[in-house]
Amino acid sequence: MSKRLFFSKILFPTAIAVTVSYFLLSQISIQSIPETLGRLPILSLAIGLGLYCIFIWTKALRFRELLLIDLPVRQLFPILALYTFWGNLLPMRSGDLSYIYLMKRREQIDGTKSIASLILASFIDLALLIALMVGTGWALRSHLDGRLSYATLYLGPTLIGFTLMTLMGMACIAPKACVAIADYCTKPLLRWKRPFVYWFTNRCLAVVHELTRLRLNRRFFKVWGYSLISLGFRFGFQCYLVREMGIAVSVMSLLFALAFTNIFNLLPIQSVGNFGTIEAPFAWALMCFGASKEIALVSGFSLHLIILLYCLPLGAYGFIGTKRETANQQN
Repeated sequence: MSKRLFFSKILFPTAIAVTVSYFLLSQISIQSIPETLGRLPILSLAIGLGLYCIFIWTKALRFRELLLIDLPVRQLFPILALYTFWGNLLPMRSGDLSYIYLMKRREQIDGTKSIASLILASFIDLALLIALMVGTGWALRSHLDGRLSYATLYLGPTLIGFTLMTLMGMACIAPKACVAIADYCTKPLLRWKRPFVYWFTNRCLAVVHELTRLRLNRRFFKVWGYSLISLGFRFGFQCYLVREMGIAVSVMSLLFALAFTNIFNLLPIQSVGNFGTIEAPFAWALMCFGASKEIALVSGFSLHLIILLYCLPLGAYGFIGTKRETANQQN
């Protein structure tokens, strides 16, 4: 590994995680975190793990539809479990590479197809998260007076969400027109006599072609249905755990904070383990609704640690499952 790559991909994100986490932890009593986790009953922790597994299962269902493949979900579950593990651990969304690699190695799915499914899944997630944030923000608008402008909270996100829905609708209704526009826009780049630019442009065009494969049919609505169910389980178990830890925060404000945080999480700005880059927006959002800095940060760190705890057994299961399937295919 080159020194430049080591700095940009490992050392720099690690420094961000340490710096931001140290600053946030310095604002609270660290002893409050183990005390908060200690209030969580073992049964509630087990129920949370079960709900987290269902969340991964629904992700597998969604990606099966996005990839337009007919495989048993149990065959995709280890891949999605391992992908989720690396996604929670590696910085700057580099965990997405594990999904592309595993899909190609395990299921012989082309990398272009995998990238397109990740992009489309991110678009759908962003649209749903924006809708949830705007909806909960509107319900709690009296708490946000003077903190966020209506343009920041409602107009901007609504326009972004509408634009995403329009683009996805055009890709489904008029795929040939979308491909033609992409071909026209990339013609100047293809004329360059630089191998990397030519290769990268062709890869982008291939992704556009893959993105237009999904039509307004039953499979399309199943993708959105699984996305809604997945989001429900994802935020449902987190709200359940926060309430079970005895943290006095309303469910509506929790949903706003989770949606706001996960919109940031779609961007390649994560640190190692997502430490700091999750707690900062989560705590800020809760504090907008009157939560104290102590409660907001303690709940953020406690919930984050539990999610990482859940990732460990699922990551191990995914690693063992993918190894076993690969061995079976070779035999």
